[in-house]
Order: sequence, then structure tokens, then C-alpha cells
Amino acid sequence: MQEVEKITWAYKLSPESVNLPASEGVQEIQIIKITLRTDDCSVVVLQTIDRAIPSPILFVLEFGGRVRYAAAYKRPSEADSGKWVVSGYFQSEWMAEEAEKCELPVVLNMGALYQAILQNLSPVPIRVEESLSDLVERVDQLHLKEREADKLTIRITKEKQFNRRVELNRILNKLKLKIEPLKR
Repeated sequence: MQEVEKITWAYKLSPESVNLPASEGVQEIQIIKITLRTDDCSVVVLQTIDRAIPSPILFVLEFGGRVRYAAAYKRPSEADSGKWVVSGYFQSEWMAEEAEKCELPVVLNMGALYQAILQNLSPVPIRVEESLSDLVERVDQLHLKEREADKLTIRITKEKQFNRRVELNRILNKLKLKIEPLKR
């Protein structure tokens, strides 16, 4: 936790504060501000806070006059109603702290508000008729395949034998063909 200067519970978005009815799984959304010492916040810090607070969280990361938003898709566990399942994190780009803040989207309930926030942070656009859980699954698959491609690229640069490099490049090209549809 050397990268964290200060953690502040800023406020919460609840039915009383935003005048939206609660929905199943999303009673309220917590807004947590984290002031950083470096421009990177490890996922472990976010996961620790997410596991400790039993409701969806939007993190506001601040560093050097810049701000970034981060959130994970969080839902109640189907096996144990007292626990929550947390997916990988979506993050916005760093932006100036004085940058114009966007307004909350027009939605019908807290669940739809949470979904809209996550869609705005998603690195890929949501498809027509795609649910939030499907989007999260697709993003997780995309990250997995991108890591696999990065490892393969490193292996290619280290490989001395030409015929093995050709074979690894062929595998990498097939992998890139699988990555592209996940981005759309």
C-alpha cells in the first residue's frame, strides 16, 4: 500500500440522494476517493476495498492534479448471499482534475445507473442486446488473449531458430484474429 496516500469515502449514490429506486443487487453505489503517491494503483488495493464493502463501488483515483475512475462489475454471489463476486477492473484514462464532469445518465433505477457507469468505463463498446455480465466476460477474455499474445511476442523475440519463429508467428497471427472480434 505504498502507492496510497489517503483513502476517503466521498459519498454514496442511493435512492434518497439520486431519486432512483433501488434494484436487485444494487441498493446504492459507494464513491471512494483514493489519493495516490504514484500514477499507478495496484488492483490488490482496489480488490481489498471492494471485498470489505458489500455494495458496488466507483473509485476516484487522484494523482498530481489528474483523476481517473475505476470500477469492477460486482454482484451478490449466487452460492452465498452474504458474499460478493468481483470481476476485473475497468478504468478510464487519466484526465485533468478540472476537466468537465459528465452528468449522471438518465436511467430508471440504481442497477441501470451502475450498468451505465461500467459501460462508460469499459475498454470496448457494448454490443446490441449484450448484457453487462456478457460484456464483462468478453472484456476478461480479451485481456486474457492480449496477455497470451504479449507472452508469445516475447517468445518470438527470444527465439533463435528461424523455423520456430515462423511457427510462433503463425500462432500469434491466429491469436490476433481471435482478439479483433472481441474488441468490437
